[in-house]
Amino acid sequence: MRPLDSELGDIRPLVRRLTADRHSAEAAALFHDLMKYAHRRVIGVSRACGRALTEAEQEELVGEILVQLLAGGLAHFRGTTVPELLAFVRTIADRTTWRAIRTTERDRRIAWRASSEAPERFTAQVPRPDQFLEFIPDSPLPEPDQGYLRSLLEAGSKAELARRAGVSRAAVTQRVQRIVAKLQGLTANERSAHEVWMEHEARRALDADPTLVQQLG
Repeated sequence: MRPLDSELGDIRPLVRRLTADRHSAEAAALFHDLMKYAHRRVIGVSRACGRALTEAEQEELVGEILVQLLAGGLAHFRGTTVPELLAFVRTIADRTTWRAIRTTERDRRIAWRASSEAPERFTAQVPRPDQFLEFIPDSPLPEPDQGYLRSLLEAGSKAELARRAGVSRAAVTQRVQRIVAKLQGLTANERSAHEVWMEHEARRALDADPTLVQQLG
């Protein structure tokens, strides 16, 4: 049975074996599978960003992702199934790749503008990688909580959400406080994934209703 067989039960013992002894047969197989999965995510995110990575760049990013996983990342994994493990790895891989591409593009813009060969009339903006990025990490919160946060972002304020829902502002505040309490119990990686998800949902809400800027301000 392959380590990432979807019918495998509790994946945690195998994950612990990988972090303790990567040279055992099962751990080595899991490491190989995670490496291939990370590689696919690197290629997918780079294509979504419109950025063709060289083989060397791909290998460097995959190596960085694996280092993050083995140097402590997997110690924060709290799932039990293969899909949960892949979602965990996906979050780290997507975030690492996106940040690397964003940094590279920023450095290129700076170098171009500082170059004596750059024409003075140059005003074009290089598209940000995240304008193309569709691989947004899922929030680890339950779907009802995600939906509630979306509604709050779309409303622009607790008072407005209370008005739309026909409840008191105190009721909205209590629900938000319960969600915040759940967030505090998440791991660092899970909170990072949620923050990226929230930024994406906030941008989506503002794109749909630009007047929210005034309410949020």
